[in-house]
Amino acid sequence: MPDARPDDASRVRQVWDDQAGQWAGRGLHWTEHPAVQARLHAKTGGPGARDRFQYLLYRYFDDGAGVVDRVLTLGCGAGDFERGFAQYGFARAHDAVDIAAGAIELAIDAARQAGFDHIHYQAMDLNHARLAPDTYDIVFGLSTVHHIANLEHLFAQVQTALKPGGYFLLDEFIGPSQFQWPDRQLAIVNHTLARLPEPLRRSISRPGSAKPPVTRPTIEEMNAGDPSESIRSADILPLLPEYFEVLEVRGAGGSLLHLLLEDITGNFAAGVPDATQWLETLFHLEDSLIANGTLADDFAVIIARKPA
Repeated sequence: MPDARPDDASRVRQVWDDQAGQWAGRGLHWTEHPAVQARLHAKTGGPGARDRFQYLLYRYFDDGAGVVDRVLTLGCGAGDFERGFAQYGFARAHDAVDIAAGAIELAIDAARQAGFDHIHYQAMDLNHARLAPDTYDIVFGLSTVHHIANLEHLFAQVQTALKPGGYFLLDEFIGPSQFQWPDRQLAIVNHTLARLPEPLRRSISRPGSAKPPVTRPTIEEMNAGDPSESIRSADILPLLPEYFEVLEVRGAGGSLLHLLLEDITGNFAAGVPDATQWLETLFHLEDSLIANGTLADDFAVIIARKPA
């Protein structure tokens, strides 16, 4: 198991402090496209639910009609999720933690301005977290668990912190650890990239250039950037059953779209010639490749439960 070293933790804090509140809106990331968002909601939200969180409430909490005492977010960033989840009026108290103190400050300020006094934020390194026993009805792990090296410790803490019968919802990258993409996956992504019309292949971060072929980063490159990135992502699904009853794994794809659309997502805006048709083609291609076993889901929403 990779060690979560103090110098790594400092770098991780800095990376996420620098990105706090600035992640979206540039058309770089695949999930920024409304059609991709709609696709992910449909894949992970279930029939009649507009997203995976509403699905959890409707499926496991009497159609969302009840109210629970306390929930927890692992890796809250600048607090967008907590403020959005407040619309359901479902939790009397909502705790949220993140390694980045700068992000926590932004989250506290935004919650205060929105008048949400039931949301409580705290800076915490989840590799060494100590959570209060039998406290939470739901714990959310949102694009954060794949940054944790000490998964066994975190899962044990979440198991302890949940009330008997409490739920652990993960919305996570579960693909290759440290982005060590298999050759076949890279070949498919790059073959598809080469087929796109030139306007759709233009790099957004490097104007005037086409997006280059996608490559596998070295471990040294990963550690030099954000050493926590997907550090043990491939271990998440195998480890979960040792601590929880896994109720559902709702695959979200991403094994083609994540790598292909990175840095070109904004080119597929409404009104761009052929953009919508190409995006639908890419959706169908990814679904087909996953269905026939050529690719696997790199992202998933997982609903697990602590035995009652």
